[in-house]
Amino acid sequence: MGWSSTDSGSLLAALATSQAIAALAIPVLASSRLDRRPSIGLSLGLQLLGFCGLAFRPELNPAFWAIVLGIGMGGAFSLFMVVALDHLENPVDAGALSAFMQGGGFLIAGSFPWIIAVLGERAGGLSFGWLVHAGAIGLVAILACRFRPAGYARALRRSP
Repeated sequence: MGWSSTDSGSLLAALATSQAIAALAIPVLASSRLDRRPSIGLSLGLQLLGFCGLAFRPELNPAFWAIVLGIGMGGAFSLFMVVALDHLENPVDAGALSAFMQGGGFLIAGSFPWIIAVLGERAGGLSFGWLVHAGAIGLVAILACRFRPAGYARALRRSP
């Protein structure tokens, strides 16, 4: 958008600060220890709102979009980190699920900067990349709805 490095850095700082605060606060504020999916849904919705705002109206209030996005990202990340521990009594099972979630998640997340850079270069801007992120949030939301807390233990006991 032609911003100075100071203005761009301030926007990134707003995103990172809101992300860190949300990562600490949202799991504590999550209303139900038995099922954190409503809080996860809220966090994913905030991410979706932030990415769509950046894609369609980035000039409207970039700091607002960055803060909304940061809250959603920080909340979702930390909620997904603790969800396995909430619903599995056996530490080995909880560790296996957590490792699967983290390993798969980091592999997927690690590929996005490269994908977005290629898409941004070809499309001539970042809007399409923000929409790709929004699509990924949709997929995560579907997965979050499917993985019910009551089914974790049963799914981990299945033999291959």
